[in-house]
Amino acid sequence: MKNHVIGLYLRLSDEDDREFQESNSITSQREILKNYVGSHREFADYNTVEFCDDGYSGTNFARPGVQKMLEQVKAGVISVIMVKDFSRFGRNYIEVGNYLEQVFPFLGIRFISVNDGFDSGVTDFSGEFFDVAFKNLVHDLYSKDLSEKIISVRQMKARQGKFITPYAPYGYLKSSEQKLVPDREAALVVRRIFHMALEGIPKAHIANTLNKEKILTPLMLRRQRGEHFPCKTVNEKSVWRTASVFSILKDQRYVGDTVYGKVKPTAVGSGKDCAVPREQWIIVPDTHEAIVSREVFEKVNLGIQKRSTYHREKEAPLEGKVRCAGCNHIISRVKRIRVRETKGATYRCGIQNMTKEFGCCPQTIEECQIETVILTLLRKMAAVVADEGIAEASKQSSASKTEETEKLLIKYETEVNRLASQKLERYEVYKNGLLSREAFAGEKAALEEKRNILLAEIEKCREKLYDDKCTDTGEPDIALQLGQFAPFEFLTREMVETFVEQVYICQDGSLRIQWKFKDFSKIF
Repeated sequence: MKNHVIGLYLRLSDEDDREFQESNSITSQREILKNYVGSHREFADYNTVEFCDDGYSGTNFARPGVQKMLEQVKAGVISVIMVKDFSRFGRNYIEVGNYLEQVFPFLGIRFISVNDGFDSGVTDFSGEFFDVAFKNLVHDLYSKDLSEKIISVRQMKARQGKFITPYAPYGYLKSSEQKLVPDREAALVVRRIFHMALEGIPKAHIANTLNKEKILTPLMLRRQRGEHFPCKTVNEKSVWRTASVFSILKDQRYVGDTVYGKVKPTAVGSGKDCAVPREQWIIVPDTHEAIVSREVFEKVNLGIQKRSTYHREKEAPLEGKVRCAGCNHIISRVKRIRVRETKGATYRCGIQNMTKEFGCCPQTIEECQIETVILTLLRKMAAVVADEGIAEASKQSSASKTEETEKLLIKYETEVNRLASQKLERYEVYKNGLLSREAFAGEKAALEEKRNILLAEIEKCREKLYDDKCTDTGEPDIALQLGQFAPFEFLTREMVETFVEQVYICQDGSLRIQWKFKDFSKIF
């Protein structure tokens, strides 16, 4: 039985129109929802729990507040969800419609949108669905249109030389006039980095020097100043690395230029960005005070290009899979090309050059050495599978289960479609006055009950199809996959993605492989 708990969901996006900012404010939403709860006697015994996403777009559901609320919904803690209007819950009409029509009814959740006058507990949802869907579509289109307008406005401001991104680069502070002004403390470090690079000092040595002198990294400086800067790190403490020095040396903003539009979202509301070609960047020269001269910047970057003796291959089996067991950073795959000499790719943790506190491996590990270890272990596992005939038995059993379940799934889905047509036919009869309201309500309820039963069976079939492809522990059928990839003559990216989670290089140079499966009992 569900608990008597109402989940009050509040959301405010940075993209909300200023004209409606006050009416959409978190405070305003909270008052509207609490007044609604207080004015309905049926909620007198209900407890309320508040979930808030302040500054999050409604175009997707990757929001911490809404995800936490949905987790409590699935756990059976919440029985009612209440929002000010549909757009607060989400602006993607397809996802919102799916929750309202499928997910919440299936979980027995009552959904209330106060300003829209919608209450799934008392409203005939099927009759109101088109109105709800239309409103969600309007919110979705509005969000996309608003996003495009905001991008256009930001580009216009960038062309005027204004700094419009939330955080100033290391070495600068953001003024109230949307301009960059030098940060006296950090600007000295930036100038020193450029001058050391101009003298030909390698980036790794620059980073090592800064760490020895205990100069705070850009992230640690922000934290010390109490700035809320969203950044994922593998350790609580960050140190100067070659990559952070390189990023500073390549940043054209240090010569006083505005640079905007280097990345863009893959889609409206997406949390992922994609790179934009340099010719499409917005670059406005001499918009703020420079930290380094243009001459120094150009000489340093010309030197970086000339000294570049490294490259990465696009399709490398272990790329992104090798980590340092000490600091937990991913170790980049490096292949050095020298005149008349080609060395194989290697892995070596660069953090150990910066600090010794994490216990990183100081050795350089050959890629072929790691591949040999992985292939040897995979061959041993495949040999055991082949000897016991596990793969073939798994394949036959899986195929039989899948075929039977797929037939049932098609049968149930066909029946759901038939019930939908039957429901529409009975509605037309009712609208034409050939069926009383009471009779129509009874037939409709019966059809809905059958439909819900079928939907539950469809969900079971889909879960079974997934389980048919997995072992009892919910992991992929390793025996079957080993048989498919055998005899493992050479390592491929597909093999690594299938079997290997991570490869760790330990301090003594030994390897620790974290496989994607944990149950070895089915193999050994």
